[in-house]
Amino acid sequence: MTRGVIAACVVLLGAVAAAQRPRPVPAANDLVELDIVALDRDNHPVTDLGQDEFRVKEEGRAVEVKTFAKVTALGSTQADDGRVVVLLMDDIGVTMSGTSPMQQIAPVVLSPFGQGDEVSVVRLSSRTDEAFGDLKTVRDRIGGYRGGVQPFSVRDTPETVLKAVTKIARQLESIDHRRKVILCLGLPSVCDVSEPALGGTSPIWRAWVEAIGSTARANVALYCVDPTGARGGLSVSGGGLAQITGGRVFAHENNFAPAAEAIWREAGHYYLLGYWPTASTHELRSIDVSVTRKGVKARARQRR
Repeated sequence: MTRGVIAACVVLLGAVAAAQRPRPVPAANDLVELDIVALDRDNHPVTDLGQDEFRVKEEGRAVEVKTFAKVTALGSTQADDGRVVVLLMDDIGVTMSGTSPMQQIAPVVLSPFGQGDEVSVVRLSSRTDEAFGDLKTVRDRIGGYRGGVQPFSVRDTPETVLKAVTKIARQLESIDHRRKVILCLGLPSVCDVSEPALGGTSPIWRAWVEAIGSTARANVALYCVDPTGARGGLSVSGGGLAQITGGRVFAHENNFAPAAEAIWREAGHYYLLGYWPTASTHELRSIDVSVTRKGVKARARQRR
């Protein structure tokens, strides 16, 4: 590990995230708050859009945007200027031999943080790790990380991921009017869980619904960074938990700094829109967001 990365890690470990108590689940007719990242052709944030340039549909029907705010949070200690990032470390898909690389990559993907940001670490298979902690907690979790703690299971691992995401989202829910990020450092086949093909008859359907619902209520987006690098040989299908929650997958790169910069940048430049939901009997509702300005694309959650 280079001196620069070590220094970044030391500063990172000084960040303290406050524990939060989850709020009650909102009623079906509560105002829906939607965080949207607008990007140009080079995937850089576009920060000068107006309310009238957004189009939002729920269940295929247009909804009227009732509240609108441009948000810039750069991680300073000023009020409401902090970003919230939880590093979820995959210790199931990553084998024991990946322990040391994961411990070195973790400080790199978290290094863009600022003094006002809230950062925490959760190990995927741990039942006791929480989405908050002090200096010692963060240090212990990165240093105590071990790959291959549990064997990968086609049946059980997706449910483990969904339950971990739900738990983190619920712990972050009471932080109001903020975009929050779960940065899953691990294999896309583990982190980016796909929607159950069998729908409501799937044994993990309930866990899927709870993960999508909890991340929507808390405004949590999931990003995945594949630690196996350019030679990992793992395909990234897309369309899983990351895309549905408004995040993305970074893979096939040996330099993890650009992914880190992009994730933290998107956590600090976004739009917060509010609308009244449409009537629906579905467990999950579809959301479609677009921008009328040419050359600008919107990234937002696609289910709630």
